[in-house]
Amino acid sequence: MNHHHHYNTPHHNSGFKHPEMAPRPDDQLSSTTIINRPPQQIQQFPYAYQTNFMMPPAAHAVQPFSPTNIISSPSVATFNHPDMPLSSPAFNGKTPNSFGDVLESAPSNSFNNRMPSAADDSKNEEKIFPGNKENDPSATSIAELTNRVEQIVNSAESREAASRESSRAYGENNGSVTLEAVHGGPLTSTELSQISLFCNSAGDGNGSGVRSSSEIVNKSSTMIDLKNKNMVGNWAKLDGDLLASLTPMLQEHVVSAVAVDLVGEGRDVISKYMEASSHLIENGGPAISIHQWMMQVARYSGPNSAPLGSLGGAKVEPGAGYRRLQILCSGLQSAYILFSIMASPGIDRRAVEDDTIEACVNLIKNHIQKHIIPSLSNTGHLGVASSTSSSKPPQDQDDEYLHPEMMSPMSKKTPMPRRSTPNRNDVAKSLKAVYGPILSTIGLFGTILESAETFIITNEMDDRLLFTVCAASLSSLTIDSSTAVRADTASLASLVQVSAMNLAVAIFRRYPRHRSIITEDLFPLMLKLPTSKRSLRTYLVRKSHGSTEMTNIKHSPYANTSGHEYIQPITALLLLSIQTCVTMPFQSDEDITEEGNADGGAEGSGSDSNQFDGEENKNSKANDTSGLDACAAVCNQFTSQMLQRCSRKGEEGGASEFRPILHNLIDDLLFVRQLPEYPSAEMILFYLSQRLGHDLLRASSMSKSSAQQMEATYLATAMDALGKITSAVASGLLLNRESRFQLPESMSPGQFDPKEEVNRCFCGRGNLDTFMLDCDRCHSWYHGSCVGITKDTVPEVWLCDDCILQTVILEQAKVFARGNGNSRPLTTSDHNHVLRQLLLSHLSKKSHTFLSPQAERAREFWIATWVKELTLSKNISNDVGTFDLRLVRSHVIAQWPYSRLQEHRNSLSKYLSTDGYQRIMTCLVASTELSQNFPRLLGVLLRLVGDGMASIRKLSLKAILQVVNVDPALMAQPSVRKEVSRCFHDEAISVREAAVSLVGDYVLQTPNLATAFHATLLERILDRGVSVRKRIVKIFRDILLTNPAYAGRATACHAMLQRAADRKEDDGVRDLIHETFHILWFNSKAFTMGTSTLELLELSNSTPGRKASQDGTKAELYCLEASKQMVEVVKVSGSPEILTSLVKGLLFGFNEGDKDKKVAERKRRQEDARNQCSSLVSSVIELLLAFEENREQNEDDGKELVALLSTLSVFSEAYPELLVPHIDTLVPYLKGDNSAKKYEPSIVSTVSIVVSHVSSHFSRAELNRLMAGELSTDLVNIAYKFPDRAVSAAVEALCALTNHPEASQGSIQEKKLLKLSIQFYSYLLKTKDTCADLMKAKKSVRDNVRRALSALGSVCRFYECDDAIDRQNLDFNNFGIISDVSKLEFAKNSLSNACFAIFMEYLQKEDEATKVLALRAMNGIFISRPRVVLAAEQMGIISATLSDDASAGVQLESLKCWRDILLAEEKRIESGAAKAKMAAKKNITVSKKISGDQDGDACISGSVLTNHATRLYEMTLISDDKIRYHLVDLIGHLLRQGLINPMETVPYLLALQGDVKCPQTRSLALKLLVSEGEKRPDMLRQRIAAGIKAAFNFQRNVYPRDENGMPRVTALIQNRIEGTGKIVTQTLFDSVWVESSLCNKKAQRQGLYKQIIGLFEKEVSSDITNLDTKTCDLKRHEVDKLPLLLFASQILAHLPYNSLSDPLFIIYHSSCICALDGNEILVRFAALLGNDICDPNVEEDELEQAAKLKDPKESKQAAILFNGNIDSQKFGHLCVEASMMIILLKLKNFLRNSYGISETRISEYLPSEKDKLFEKGVSKLDESLFDGSVESIFEDSKSDIDWDAAIRTYATFRVLMREGSADDAPIHVQQSPTKRGSKRKRDEIDIEQTEDIISPKVSPP
Repeated sequence: MNHHHHYNTPHHNSGFKHPEMAPRPDDQLSSTTIINRPPQQIQQFPYAYQTNFMMPPAAHAVQPFSPTNIISSPSVATFNHPDMPLSSPAFNGKTPNSFGDVLESAPSNSFNNRMPSAADDSKNEEKIFPGNKENDPSATSIAELTNRVEQIVNSAESREAASRESSRAYGENNGSVTLEAVHGGPLTSTELSQISLFCNSAGDGNGSGVRSSSEIVNKSSTMIDLKNKNMVGNWAKLDGDLLASLTPMLQEHVVSAVAVDLVGEGRDVISKYMEASSHLIENGGPAISIHQWMMQVARYSGPNSAPLGSLGGAKVEPGAGYRRLQILCSGLQSAYILFSIMASPGIDRRAVEDDTIEACVNLIKNHIQKHIIPSLSNTGHLGVASSTSSSKPPQDQDDEYLHPEMMSPMSKKTPMPRRSTPNRNDVAKSLKAVYGPILSTIGLFGTILESAETFIITNEMDDRLLFTVCAASLSSLTIDSSTAVRADTASLASLVQVSAMNLAVAIFRRYPRHRSIITEDLFPLMLKLPTSKRSLRTYLVRKSHGSTEMTNIKHSPYANTSGHEYIQPITALLLLSIQTCVTMPFQSDEDITEEGNADGGAEGSGSDSNQFDGEENKNSKANDTSGLDACAAVCNQFTSQMLQRCSRKGEEGGASEFRPILHNLIDDLLFVRQLPEYPSAEMILFYLSQRLGHDLLRASSMSKSSAQQMEATYLATAMDALGKITSAVASGLLLNRESRFQLPESMSPGQFDPKEEVNRCFCGRGNLDTFMLDCDRCHSWYHGSCVGITKDTVPEVWLCDDCILQTVILEQAKVFARGNGNSRPLTTSDHNHVLRQLLLSHLSKKSHTFLSPQAERAREFWIATWVKELTLSKNISNDVGTFDLRLVRSHVIAQWPYSRLQEHRNSLSKYLSTDGYQRIMTCLVASTELSQNFPRLLGVLLRLVGDGMASIRKLSLKAILQVVNVDPALMAQPSVRKEVSRCFHDEAISVREAAVSLVGDYVLQTPNLATAFHATLLERILDRGVSVRKRIVKIFRDILLTNPAYAGRATACHAMLQRAADRKEDDGVRDLIHETFHILWFNSKAFTMGTSTLELLELSNSTPGRKASQDGTKAELYCLEASKQMVEVVKVSGSPEILTSLVKGLLFGFNEGDKDKKVAERKRRQEDARNQCSSLVSSVIELLLAFEENREQNEDDGKELVALLSTLSVFSEAYPELLVPHIDTLVPYLKGDNSAKKYEPSIVSTVSIVVSHVSSHFSRAELNRLMAGELSTDLVNIAYKFPDRAVSAAVEALCALTNHPEASQGSIQEKKLLKLSIQFYSYLLKTKDTCADLMKAKKSVRDNVRRALSALGSVCRFYECDDAIDRQNLDFNNFGIISDVSKLEFAKNSLSNACFAIFMEYLQKEDEATKVLALRAMNGIFISRPRVVLAAEQMGIISATLSDDASAGVQLESLKCWRDILLAEEKRIESGAAKAKMAAKKNITVSKKISGDQDGDACISGSVLTNHATRLYEMTLISDDKIRYHLVDLIGHLLRQGLINPMETVPYLLALQGDVKCPQTRSLALKLLVSEGEKRPDMLRQRIAAGIKAAFNFQRNVYPRDENGMPRVTALIQNRIEGTGKIVTQTLFDSVWVESSLCNKKAQRQGLYKQIIGLFEKEVSSDITNLDTKTCDLKRHEVDKLPLLLFASQILAHLPYNSLSDPLFIIYHSSCICALDGNEILVRFAALLGNDICDPNVEEDELEQAAKLKDPKESKQAAILFNGNIDSQKFGHLCVEASMMIILLKLKNFLRNSYGISETRISEYLPSEKDKLFEKGVSKLDESLFDGSVESIFEDSKSDIDWDAAIRTYATFRVLMREGSADDAPIHVQQSPTKRGSKRKRDEIDIEQTEDIISPKVSPP
């Protein structure tokens, strides 16, 4: 049933009188109650009391919903009209910061809809004051008002007496509803409304002199006229007895309202209704819905009406909620009246009772916390227990309630959904019926808070009540408005918050003694603030001004769609609180000046700290004088407490929550820093920056104890905050420099005479087709929209901002200048005085025009700040400007109280534009104390860059990055560049990355200076940090995109290509480089990413021989630049190989596979690259043609030509089809006459290579055309005239043309190739016997032999003979020299066999060069005919070339040849080239295809070389570093192809880690080790001991002595870090350790340690009983064992350990070995020496005493060794074994001291325990080197023992063993606990048993 149709129109009135509520004659409720509600409100409450509605149309249109007669103040009617919520359209979801802002910001056409007119207001007042229809209440005499109040009091007393009589007559339960039950007190709503209007009219005359927000609204609107001046102090003029009778009645209403909890009671009603609907209540009586509870009609609906009170409780009756709402509203009105009465000056103190004040305060608290916060935040349902089910609520809660007994049978059978508890979502939806009426009271509540504000300022309150009302006010800041309740909840929430903040600020100002406590209360409040983006910033600080909106402020908070800008309410509260603490400055500062001068004198002779303290003292004294001391105290307390909470460790005290609060606070402060209304933001930022800098300096490594105590996350927060503040200051200073006013520099007029008319509008736009104004003084033009003037409002005289300021400054200079004369200069200080005065005039005008207390407090704060600066300026220097500072000070202080005389000063301010005032603020902000402190802030950051902690250095660089991003010119400062450059060589990767990022951002902002840092950035591309290399690649990519003509592009691209080609490089870096070059060169859309068309045109015009035009598209121009870059890269690299591999990979993939997620992206990228290649080739050809057109025939031109041709060769190998159309352009270069004599071989060889690659794609017609020309002839001529490299390329090209599938047998090219081969063969045949050593022959002969060998070797390699397939068993006797050259032919390998024989002849020559050439030529036969390798093996050729008898050059060439053979076989098999060519031929049988592809011969060469693996391992000890490098390269190919055993190879690769003089060999061996480690992680661990032995032997054989000739067998490498000078010690295996997977797993690490420590364990063969005592054996044991152990101990001492468990593991096993083997040695010493020598019970025996003497063996204590009873050889051998233990004991002590390991931790350690979190990331405490050296027992040349060394070794061993025994407890065997019944894998059992055998598990207990 629909009950809403009665209220469809706003003018519909109807009456209803409940039978239970018959009105009495004296009840005013029935005749005067005015209920005004808009339609939508009525629809929400269909059940309502309808008693004598009196609703005029005008009143209905504007009055908010109120269950009582709430028309107490215009502000109530203004802000609660639901037809126009504050969120739309005027405020766009946000709310202004005061009631006055509503009027200021609302559209003009909305006032008629929102504000009642004066006529309507008069009508309402006529109804309230029927006796005075001619005059409004403001004209009512005091007698009439007194009479009216007396009537109200008398009526109330009469009703109360009648009620008592009725109670006595009928009893208490007479069924009637008393007035107290409806309104909560004796007064009716009409009476309360009448008194409220009286409060409004008397409110202006409270005499307090304080303008609250309500007064601003009243004085700004048309509703309240200033005729109320006669009503001053009306409350005080009333009779005291009358007030004493009125206030208890009002207090009764307030006390009743305090007990109302509308949300909680409504929640209970909803819960009971839902439970009843779910049949959870049985026989519990009827239940009502929330809408029935809130209705006005006090009855049940349904067949049986239940009388009131039938449910047993008044709170659950129909209409009970409405009555509770009436009680609440009446209490709010009463509280408003009481505050107004108590705030009146001179009021009778009987009206101001403590109980009354406490009741009003409690009402404010309860209404905020119980009603407003839950209603706006939609959190009232949180009091309901969460439901476990989500069944739907009853379908129609608005229907009439049906008792279960009255249900129809059908309805009874229908089961209702059941659940355990009401669903919270359902309760939240139902509570909206309660939220709406509560929100309608916000307007009234705002006036209560304003009245309370006035009362607090004018009266002294109890501290307890003060804190209560303050806490309640501050709790409103926690409101998180929810649009689910109403669309305008954000606006309503902001209204409440603004009023509450004003109240809190009033308390803050009125009670200085409580400021500290209130400030402390802000911090727990911050933790409860909303954090959502929508609710975070809701305090309006600036409205949008269209085109004049300042956009240069970087740190701006969130703005809504209308452009209004907001900050957090908590920030606004802090700012207003500080600004309200300012006091009037002192008139004189003589005392302060004298004290300041005295301090200044002391500073000159003191230290820096004394000077800083002196400055602090002067600043403090200046604050006292200027009235800022209280403001500074609050700032100091807040900043210190805030940072203290942020710096707490862990989650203690909400530190993690305060840090984001600090960030948001700083963002807000930096924004309002540029607004004149919030000058205190500068003070807070100054104190914050000071404390942040102090904390960071305290955390610096200069005080490590403090740094360890400070939380790392706080360091990051503090550094980021300091960087943010510093960058904002730098931004302000930069903005001031860029937007300076043109101000006079002296007092002389005529400095700015107009020269020409120009557009100087500050918007930066040109002369648009729009209205513009001309300045009448300087004749500059400005846009009318920018200066806020339209065509209709042009004044007669208009001056621009600069002219106004110039005029004002000159006028003020005449008044305040010291002395006379127009030549006196005007300084920046003088200018600032005038600018401050203009700003004060602007604030004064704003304060007294718009009645803004905020502007007034800001004006006072600016005055105090000005006075402070004047006070400090007297002591800084004598050059403070022309103005008389004393006169200026007096003038400034005189402005503190505003007077009418100041209005004429404000007249000029209206002519300044909004931009003018913003520029004034920019100038003044740049001169503040914080801005002047910028060098100190930057100095703190620079000082922290040099800190000892890497984390601080990194954070400081990031902070500097923020500053440099704002002002890149700061990088030009020497101090900044010095610190940043130093960080490029920092030992921490994160610091280097931060430095690179800083410089990268800098060079991107200033591309012209990129070359200054090019070398530094290029150096970092080799950085060991992956993140650093990635950042470098990104920087170069961005530079090249924005500036394709970058001067360092070639070297940058070359360096990146080298990194990508490095197999050791990280996959992420390599992929990034590939992506970078794809974007730069092969992306068709790259031109859209940076460079403009104009720049490309300019670059293109710079190309020789080419004039770009607008006809060329941007893509073509960018492609031309990309081709230039590629050519330059080839020129720099000197070889196109790296570029070729890149182009191939980008076109066809880098063998990534097709199983990852980027397959589709890579395929798209490859397709794009292939499409772009055609354009690139065309661009390179265009560059080649342009080069030829503008060639100057210089010798250096050849290098450019080689680069162009080499770039084309890259595409010929990667994408040869693209070069076919351009072959005619390239063929002429084969003539060899290119005017580049020096580069001719390179030119012809490059073009020959291009022809070789492209030839297979020639058509038959194209091939015949080229062969008919001079192509083949040119290739033959190259073979006759040029060196061997060009000869090889030309022959390869001729062979490729001969092998073409379309070439006929006996073609021209084949004939010429055969003729060429016969001629060179004949020459070799003729020359072979002429000389055994060709180095003695003529140069021409040597050159011809070189050319002939190269040509024949190439012919044998590249020519493909159809019937030249070797037999399975090739007879090497067939290789003979054919003397008759006419018999030479290609068929049946005739020519190849003869060439092999002739090559063997030249291989026997004596000179190395000829042998190398012969071997290289023979290699061509090996590649084309693998079976010939078997013949060479049988002939001993391979063994001879690899033996020690062969020269170094022959061995090196042999290694190169084998590498080429392996690569050729690999390429042929993987590419399938042989099969493809075979399949392309016709008339080939299947058997020939199978045997002819020779894939079966692929393993022949590898298997032959495998037989020489032992020789290859031996060659690692060759002293020639080139041989070692190529040997490692060959081993790498053998490992990749699986031709040698990795287990045998790894020790030799580990040995080559000691090749410190050849870093290339070491790096290549490391790559192979890492690769093998990834495949077989256990292998490195298993072979580490063998590797250490091999490394030791390598050091001893290859590097036996250092540069000074001293023995140099060491496992340590010392490197100096560039830029820092710091020396870092590493082991030979550090790189293997870091880059392999060994350090990742604990089991792998411990296995490796055990392998190394196992070298120290006792060998069975070393037992004294089984040892041969010959001298040679003892010497061998000493030489081989002790140096090796010292080598191994150096590795264990200096490995880069990941966790403290690593050195603990080594100490543990060292203790085990020393406990067993060391004690055994002691026993054997005791048995050998006897006579109580080496007694374990004696601390120091005789031999130890002898060891302390200068000559131990001559002492009497050592005589026992020479009595003939002791075997000297056995004693010497025991000393050798003791030396082994000495090394181990020293290692143990070194690790313990270096890592600070306690004895307790050592004794508690067990290898099986898990790594502890706090022990990870271990670092050394001591960087000293390990010294494990021991003395030699046996002399080098004799077999005799060095007795002095032996005695000292014995003594040292004894001392170390005693120290170890004292440190360690008795040894016990570790038992591994096992669970009963648990199963263990067999391999685990075997491993543990094996380890037990090797080293028993013993440890201290």
